[in-house]
Amino acid sequence: MGQDYSYSQPSSSEVDIDSLLLDEAELYADEAQSSYNAEPVQYQPDPEADEGIPTRCYCGGEPVVGTSTTSKDPYRRYYTCPNVDDGDCHIWKWWDVAVVEELRDFHREFRQLTEQVSESEQKVVKLEESVAELSKKKPVASNGFEVVACLLVCLIVIIGLVVFFLPGGGSNGSNESV
Repeated sequence: MGQDYSYSQPSSSEVDIDSLLLDEAELYADEAQSSYNAEPVQYQPDPEADEGIPTRCYCGGEPVVGTSTTSKDPYRRYYTCPNVDDGDCHIWKWWDVAVVEELRDFHREFRQLTEQVSESEQKVVKLEESVAELSKKKPVASNGFEVVACLLVCLIVIIGLVVFFLPGGGSNGSNESV
């Protein structure tokens, strides 16, 4: 029991930088030769989880609302993932920040829809003006000459069809004179 467990800092003259670098290189070489290669899980970036109220985590889980218990932000709500304890990257966002972003997005979309409605109303007014202008113009067949000419052409076509399809009318290539 005469072992001494005390520790004292080595003086700067006792530290050999070369030996420290060699020890560190050996440590990293051992890690490289290790059969356990833990690849961190890489989730695809999800823009939906970054703006506004998150609807899904990077891992695919549905976010839940938690409440902060820190002295800096007591009872402040935040979005988090129920799988947060597995060590991977998961969603975490303050609730009030998410709501403000969501409202800003709604406001922007509302402004765009209002502009579209205004443009549509202007188009309707122009169309109503065009219809009113066209209804004031005289119809094309307003004078009697066009109507009479059209009726005569129709009458000639009907007479031609009747003559063609009546027996003895038109030439059907056979002579029936006996």
